[in-house]
Amino acid sequence: MSAPLALVPLRAPGVGKTRLAAVLSPVERSALAVAMLRDVVTALTAGGITEVVVAAGGPGAAQAAADLGVDAVADPPGAPGLDAVLAAACRRVGAGRDILVVSADLPRIEAGDVAAVLGVDAEVVVAPTAAGGTGALLRRPGSVIETAYGPDSARRHLELAARAGVRGRALDRDGLFHDVDTFADLAALHEVELGAATAALLPRLLGGNRLAAVG
Repeated sequence: MSAPLALVPLRAPGVGKTRLAAVLSPVERSALAVAMLRDVVTALTAGGITEVVVAAGGPGAAQAAADLGVDAVADPPGAPGLDAVLAAACRRVGAGRDILVVSADLPRIEAGDVAAVLGVDAEVVVAPTAAGGTGALLRRPGSVIETAYGPDSARRHLELAARAGVRGRALDRDGLFHDVDTFADLAALHEVELGAATAALLPRLLGGNRLAAVG
């Protein structure tokens, strides 16, 4: 069985992660987004994925993909949300293919996490995040269910699989469980093992009085 194509949605670096805006500058948020993307792409390729495509929300995201040597497809103008972005990207890469959607903000992701998802024998595999979101979503094929991102998306993806009459499985993995939405999420990373790019950047982001402020 061939490996699925991996889709990684990425907003323009420095624009997303608005809950970090009170602490990190746009330049710092951009650097964080690019570092986490690099770690995600590294884990995907080391974990058995041979084709990675970034669903790029603007030229900055497309450039970040190009700098990593991976392809990008531009988000359609006026797309109302992540589900519409992913639906358009799937149509462009081929919805009949097996598709693994992985969040771009998983600084703890490792090759073993990716391999574990690929090893589950089910048409739909969901790796939940701490808040009940979806860190990774494998669909065999990509058209087997639509996506349902947003609050409680992990449960909703499994419900969609049940309604479609296909096997849905949840898989808990630390590297797919911990995403970064708030500064508290970021500060917690100084105690755990990270991807190389995020680890190299983190001391600068947590410098000064920032870490003490959330402690």
